[in-house]
Amino acid sequence: MGFGIDVPPLLVHVKIIFDQQDLQESDAIEFFNLFQTRGWKTKTGAPVKNWKHVLDQWIWELKKGI
Repeated sequence: MGFGIDVPPLLVHVKIIFDQQDLQESDAIEFFNLFQTRGWKTKTGAPVKNWKHVLDQWIWELKKGI
């Protein structure tokens, strides 16, 4: 995927990955904004160490619901 795993990622990198998965830009923005609001922490409050792992889970759940 490229772009490193550093937190926080750039929004443009998140958008690129969503585009590569044939998903909507609005979904990328929703993901990014949620984690920005949380301070890049999980639901349990643990810091996100690898945003791509969290993104993969998000996309999997999103596609599961499609």
